[in-house]
Amino acid sequence: MITRIIVSTVASLFVASIAFSQTKYSRLRSPSPTPSPTPQQKTAPVQTQSPPPQQRTTSAPRTAPAPTVAKPTPTPVPPPDVKAYLDRQVANSRDNKFRLSVSGKDLALTPFHVWAQKSTGADSTSTCIDMKSDDGRIYDIDFVTTGPQVTGVKIHRINGESLR
Repeated sequence: MITRIIVSTVASLFVASIAFSQTKYSRLRSPSPTPSPTPQQKTAPVQTQSPPPQQRTTSAPRTAPAPTVAKPTPTPVPPPDVKAYLDRQVANSRDNKFRLSVSGKDLALTPFHVWAQKSTGADSTSTCIDMKSDDGRIYDIDFVTTGPQVTGVKIHRINGESLR
């Protein structure tokens, strides 16, 4: 008895979904109605002259749409290359390491992985670079750029633990 109720319910839902989907998305088959002429006010009759049969005009010839003028695309400004900035800093140091001052202490870091840049605003990006210190700690350092220049350096994590 219960299986008959379930089968009949499923069948009726299936038929109903097909029936209602056809009305929801179907297109009308009849042409669109034309507006009925509006009754003219009772004034003096207007006389129109139709052109003689040999001078009747046909519909105006179709013209091609006016070509659109392509606007020049602005030249994109390439994102700043943080790796090049880091390479310059390392090349200028005495021991070929990136120097960072943290709480008054000088930290010598060796970069080993550069992550992809992320856009953080209209004209700013952030690039995370993993660096290793001489004592074995791993630092995730974010380089924030505004325009073509590196404007900030911030330690994001030490040994995988977030700083607060």
